[in-house]
Order: sequence, then C-alpha cells, then structure tokens
Amino acid sequence: MFEVEVSSIDPFRNLIKALSVIVEEGTFVMNEAQIKLLAMDPSHVAMVDFELPADFFDAYKCEGEPHLSINIKELLKFLDRVDKDEETRIRLDEEKARLVILCKRGGHSRRFEMPILEPIDDEVPQPKIFFKAKARLITDSLRNAIRDANLVSEHVKVAVEGEMLKISANGDMGSAHSEWEKGSDDLIDLKAEEDSSATFTLSYLNEIANAAGNSSKVATIELSTDMPIKMDFELPKGKLVYYLAPCIGV
Repeated sequence: MFEVEVSSIDPFRNLIKALSVIVEEGTFVMNEAQIKLLAMDPSHVAMVDFELPADFFDAYKCEGEPHLSINIKELLKFLDRVDKDEETRIRLDEEKARLVILCKRGGHSRRFEMPILEPIDDEVPQPKIFFKAKARLITDSLRNAIRDANLVSEHVKVAVEGEMLKISANGDMGSAHSEWEKGSDDLIDLKAEEDSSATFTLSYLNEIANAAGNSSKVATIELSTDMPIKMDFELPKGKLVYYLAPCIGV
C-alpha cells in the first residue's frame, strides 16, 4: 500500500520533470521513510539519484517496501493536467496495476489512472568515482553559463583551474566563457586537489540544469579530468543528484 497527498502540485511536479529529462522508465522504491529512484537514461550516458522524504508530502502512507515501475514521461503528462490549487492524492492500486491520481477543488473532483509497468530487472549500480575538484555555486548562475554555451556549440568544457571555476564552449558561431573566481558572489565554495576538466554533451547539461533549477537554488558539482561529472542540486527536502559521462576526444 502506498498513498501520498499534496495541497499544491507544483513542487512535486517540478521534481518529476527534473527526472523526466533523462529517464523514460524507472522504478521507485518506497518505504515508510521515503521514496527513492536510481535510474539511467536509455543511452546510459546520464544517471539520476533521487530521494524524497515522507515529510515532503502533506500526508504519506506506505506499508512494506512496494516498488513502482512507471513511464515517468507519461506520469508528467498527467501531473501537468493538475491545477496548482487542487488538492491531489496519488495512490498505487496494486490489484489493478494502476497508479491513481485524484484531484479536488471545492466540490469538483477529477480522477486519472495510468498503468504501471512490469518490474524493471536491471539493477543500476551506485557510481564509485574519486573526484579531484568540487565547486558549490548558485544554480541560476550555473544555468545561465550553460545557456550561454548552448549558443555556440553542442559541447561544453567544465574545468577547475587554480582557484577558478570555468565553463566554456567553442564552435563555428563563436565562443562563450563563464569564469568564477574563488570568493565571488555566485561561487559559494571551491576545493581542488588538482586541476580538473572534462567535456560534456551540452544538450544533457542544458536540460538537467533548466529542469533542476526550478527546485534548487544551490548546486554542487564534482569532477576529475575526463571522468563523469556529479551535479548535486540541493533541495529543501530530499536529494537530486545527476551523473553525466564525458565526451572523450572532442
């Protein structure tokens, strides 16, 4: 048995949108304390590690540890039909293999049902990467730098050099560069054992930063040279972490 209630759908919908930018289908694991999702995109280039505690919701009920395998992009389509001032209840009907979404405002109620999927057997391993550099900065500043890079290229370089964080892109239409010195207003913290840099597919970073930025004000990025980047978007409650593989030889 699993059931949650929210008085405003926006915070939850924004988080589901942040998952949907890389994950088509995934399995949520629930218990009495939280819901969790660890999933990869279809091409195995990106991964998301997501947790949401029970107290995020206005009401939370869970018995045992049910698993919910679902098409996340389709779930988002239903959530997009919920008005922000509607009270919403979401429950798992295991007998009918359906996820039920109930919306209510005043004397008017609506009901949506969507099928759940067969359990996804592929277990996603937790990444084990030793990062050499770490930067914590304002999410909007990171998002704007990625948008700038998107003007000129399909790839973007992220680097920590000395006491500076750099995001840059070069292409036929020109170049874009963002640099934050340690101690600058938008760069909250910067630590590095050694200079580190890697290049990434810009479309992934752009979608991740845009979607996650709706829920997070501060982001922490960790990287090592030519290794996957880790992006931890801080939430008021919960965990939203992405990993993105680098482009080698670009």
